[in-house]
Amino acid sequence: MNSTVSQHKPHWTELPPTWRWVIGSAIQASDLALRLGCIALVGASTWVMVDTEANQRFTIRRADAATVATQGQTYASPIVGKTLDDLVTYPPTHGQSFGPETGNQRRYGPHGGVDFDSRVGGSAGAAVASPISGTVSEIRKIGTSANGASYQVHIQGQDWAGAIEHQLVHVDSIAVAVGDTVTAGQVVAKVSPTDSVSTGPHLDWKIKRNGAWVNPQTWAKDAKGQNATQQQQAPNAPGEPIPDDLLKRAIGRAEGTRDANGNPTQAFFGHRDPGWQGRCQNQGSFSYQHCAASPEAADQSWLGTLRKAEQDINAQAVAKFGKPLSQAAMVAALDGYTQSPDAGKRLVDHLPTADPNPQQIIQARTAALEASRRAKGGPPMNVPHDQQRRVNALLEPLGR
Repeated sequence: MNSTVSQHKPHWTELPPTWRWVIGSAIQASDLALRLGCIALVGASTWVMVDTEANQRFTIRRADAATVATQGQTYASPIVGKTLDDLVTYPPTHGQSFGPETGNQRRYGPHGGVDFDSRVGGSAGAAVASPISGTVSEIRKIGTSANGASYQVHIQGQDWAGAIEHQLVHVDSIAVAVGDTVTAGQVVAKVSPTDSVSTGPHLDWKIKRNGAWVNPQTWAKDAKGQNATQQQQAPNAPGEPIPDDLLKRAIGRAEGTRDANGNPTQAFFGHRDPGWQGRCQNQGSFSYQHCAASPEAADQSWLGTLRKAEQDINAQAVAKFGKPLSQAAMVAALDGYTQSPDAGKRLVDHLPTADPNPQQIIQARTAALEASRRAKGGPPMNVPHDQQRRVNALLEPLGR
């Protein structure tokens, strides 16, 4: 009769010391590899999730920026006081090899921009404006002379064809800093007197798209057409009431009660104004101060006040200019009225036209608020800086 005898399995303690060391080392190595593999797997999964989320956020931001920049944006001549058409018909052309004033041969040959000299207003001291709404990406010192330094200001943004960079070269008296948001037509510098003998003072306007130079005169011609199209598509003719939603988004952006997408911020639901000693918190899009039942009720109450102010301001504009204010000017006026009713009533007195550019709006608002403060005996404040900030924020929802 056959019988099966089970083999004896030695216990760990019965193994020779050398065997125990070899087996133990192998187990430790396997355990370490397993742990490292798990960590790598978890880390890779986390990276993929984080990276995907970051990419989605970036894509959304990029799409939003392009939409804001191309919907309703107008474009400006970089030389204040001259139109885009003035620059289109200016004789020197893209890639010229000679200095605009002296006719001397350039040391470096043809360049990517166009030089606009005193014949078209680009003389020393002339105000230089941003052609687009965008961000100041670089300010570079490019030379010095007995008269001082010369600089170039780079502005990046979007236009009808996508991302673009404008370079304003041979300027000084810089009015912006890197990272600042600017609007089309906003003064950023002045033409510098410090240029070489071969060219004379002038504005060198260069444009880059996808790393390649763009002819500024061609861009100016296309921009002029885009402006005409935007004017035809303007949602509100001068004199028509500004939509409630647009007023909430624009003035709320200036007040900090709404974000760039028009959504309420925390301040919308209630915040304390440092300059207000009342018992109630500010509420709603317009930072209403008079104890409303809710932020929405605060908005409705102040909108009624603004409608009356809108009629009065347009009556002033018609009396002065023979026509009502443009949409941008009226939104700026009503925001000024929200900030200070007395200053809002004075704005038209300081406007040079019924359809001012952003810089003219800033200057008029500054003058109106300073006049109001003098009349009312208010405390001093950094009026120009605050007004530039508010106007930039106001015009953002308008695509200006």
